This record gives sequence, structure tokens and C-alpha cells, in this order.
Amino acid sequence: MSRVENFVVIYDIENTKNRTRLSRLLFEYGIRTQFSVFEVEVRQREYNRFVKLLEKKIKSTKDKIYIYPMDGNSLRKVTRAGNLENSIINDFFI
Repeated sequence: MSRVENFVVIYDIENTKNRTRLSRLLFEYGIRTQFSVFEVEVRQREYNRFVKLLEKKIKSTKDKIYIYPMDGNSLRKVTRAGNLENSIINDFFI
């Protein structure tokens, strides 16, 4: 069985339609924590496919997507404050 890895995906997509398509894709993998930030889980064996799917959403030279790995220790150390309603599911990550 392939291990699940956690990532933070941050994006800046110029076109609203493309930005919406990207966010819909990211909702399949995780949860939105800010307007252009998602915490996602991807199986190790599916990571390259995941990155290619994200790259296909880049349509402008101004578009950018960053993928930051989060190991278990880092994930447990994340501090969240403010209105967390509809953004964080405490038991989401394995």
C-alpha cells in the first residue's frame, strides 16, 4: 500500500474560470484553509500524476502553484487561529 503524504498547495491563478477549476480539483484531495490555500493528501504513488494535473491548470505566464510537503511532525505543530468554521476538519489527516 502506498503511503499518504500531506501537502500545502498555494496558488495564484489570474483567470477566474481557471482558478475555479483548480480549486474544484483541489477539493478532491483536501480542504481549503484560505482562499488560495489547500491542505491536501496524496498517495505517494500518485504524486507525479497530481502535479501534472495541477500543471495543466496553468494557462498564463502569470499563473503559479506552489506545493509544500508537510511531514507528520510539522502537521501536528500547525497552529490555527480565528474563524475555522468550514475550513478545517480536525480528523481529516491520517
